[in-house]
Amino acid sequence: MNNEKTQAELVIDGMADVFTLATTGFEEFYQEAGEKKSGDSSKSASSGDSSTSASSGDYSKSAASGYSSTSASSGYYSTSAASGCSSTSAASGDSSTSASSGYSSTSASSGYYSKSAASGDYSTSASSGYSSKSASSGYSSTSASSGYYSKSAASGDYSTSASSGYSSKSASSGYYSTSASSGNSSTSASSGYYSKSAASGDSSTSASSGYYSKSAASGDYSTSASSGYYSTSAASAYGSAASALGYRAAVSGDMGNLLMASEYVVENGKHKPVGGKADLVDGEKLKPNCWYIVEGGEWVEIDLSDGVFTRVIAIKGNVKKVKADNGDVLYVVRDENGTTAHGKTIKEARESLVYKYVAEFDGELPKETTGAEWIGIYRAVTGACAQGVQMFVEAAGHDLSKTYTVAQIVEMTQGQYGAEKFTEKAKG
Repeated sequence: MNNEKTQAELVIDGMADVFTLATTGFEEFYQEAGEKKSGDSSKSASSGDSSTSASSGDYSKSAASGYSSTSASSGYYSTSAASGCSSTSAASGDSSTSASSGYSSTSASSGYYSKSAASGDYSTSASSGYSSKSASSGYSSTSASSGYYSKSAASGDYSTSASSGYSSKSASSGYYSTSASSGNSSTSASSGYYSKSAASGDSSTSASSGYYSKSAASGDYSTSASSGYYSTSAASAYGSAASALGYRAAVSGDMGNLLMASEYVVENGKHKPVGGKADLVDGEKLKPNCWYIVEGGEWVEIDLSDGVFTRVIAIKGNVKKVKADNGDVLYVVRDENGTTAHGKTIKEARESLVYKYVAEFDGELPKETTGAEWIGIYRAVTGACAQGVQMFVEAAGHDLSKTYTVAQIVEMTQGQYGAEKFTEKAKG
């Protein structure tokens, strides 16, 4: 049984903490609301720099205006608004509304039909509840919405948008933006260079536009589409389809999925469309879970490991023989964790792979193990980069196949990055 996660699931897992981060720290605001102003249809207003406003009760309202202002409202149909740099707004209750405007502003709303909106650089917006909505606008903005029919939208460079729930929608616009949506019939769209879009659930839809953008959809009858140079589109599950439009735009899918890709050529320094192909993944012409582009009117299998574009020559086990644009023949090795490395020979690729591995560390250092295993453990404990560790090992001439004790590793790494942290860990 294949337990590997799909492209869509990997993107969504990577954004699982978006909603948690967006709502962190609002408990004290709700508590403050109960202490300052309480009662049905209650109102609370505060104006001034660093001002605070809190209201608790059905139909309650809370408003705060000023730099570093804070506004909190708790109760059915409650409303909370805060305006000013570093402002914060929180509303809890059915049909509640929360709005915050200003640099580094934060807005959170929890409850049925709740709404949350934050506008400003580094702003954050979070909404939880059936039919909830969340919107955030600004550089590095974050928007998260959880609940049936929920919607999430974020606009701005480096923005992030996540939505979870049946028929949920997520949209993100801006360079390096990310959009993820989970739930049957969910929709996810992302626009911008290097943007990512992922949708998970039956009949889900994912679309991504921009150079090097990525789109992935997982679920029966789901669809994935990407547009832009070197963009990728992946689909998985029964009856799904993936399409990619642009120069060297690539597609991938499960057995039986429909793949569609365009072909572009370079003429006079410009990219010109000349055709395309559409076929089902049948295991022969098109293999499942492999990347393809169209060149010369034919499907060409490619490899995108580590963001390096190469054409596949042959595959044997976990080793690929590939060819780069400059004509170099390389080997790509993949381990059981999905980590890959390139090399001019298989041996070189495997040696390089050792330095990229980060061990799944459970908190207890082994008394002794091989040098290759110690590299993964050391990186997991200290956060040392692969290149730095490789340079150290090669300069010292250590034998990675040899067994070393933890005391030996502590001694060897003195003066290196993370040595103090590793030594403390070794002391227990």
